[in-house]
Amino acid sequence: MGIGEVIARLIGVLIFAAITCVVIVVAGGGEVFLRRPVGAVYLALWATWWLAIALGRRRGAPSAYDRSQRTIMALGVVALVGLVVVTPWEYAHLAGPIPRDGLLAWAGLLLFAVGIALQVAAFWALRGLYTSRLGVQPGHRLVTSGPYRLVRHPGYLSNLLCLAGIGLALSSLVALGATVCVLPLILRRIANEEAMLLAEFGAEYRAYQQQTTRRLLP
Repeated sequence: MGIGEVIARLIGVLIFAAITCVVIVVAGGGEVFLRRPVGAVYLALWATWWLAIALGRRRGAPSAYDRSQRTIMALGVVALVGLVVVTPWEYAHLAGPIPRDGLLAWAGLLLFAVGIALQVAAFWALRGLYTSRLGVQPGHRLVTSGPYRLVRHPGYLSNLLCLAGIGLALSSLVALGATVCVLPLILRRIANEEAMLLAEFGAEYRAYQQQTTRRLLP
């Protein structure tokens, strides 16, 4: 990726992060959301998350492996809208089961931060091979270092940690429910991805499966 493309992606994600942050603040009650320490830290983590995604993940080229993933990707867009609009609205207007701004909320922010850090580590280990589309790109190699020594799919684990962290931080039943609902979709994606990697890398990937036996949880 050239420097011009990096700059363009960076500008695009900064605009996206700014727009979504404004929507989050408005849905979360405006200035009141910003005055709460949990709200301010949450916004910073949200912007950091999307900056990491923009710089670390590529879209990838269309492939035969990716055709079955369109439903999952569409549901991901729906989940994003929920996180931007519904979750902060819950925080501002509904008395959820988790006390606002308490220890569980801060634990959620910590979980969110850990999820972001794990995702950055996965991006760094793959060095541009991490794509949203399912497929093997030209020059693709099997990566088994970094967080991939602990679990075979740290990127998906990081998304679950971020979702659960958001749910706890903003006392959101929607985000917590989404964490549970998205798990079978992630497991299906993992099954499809592992079938693809076995087809492409054969014995090399089977050896990796034997070496790193955990798919999602350490």
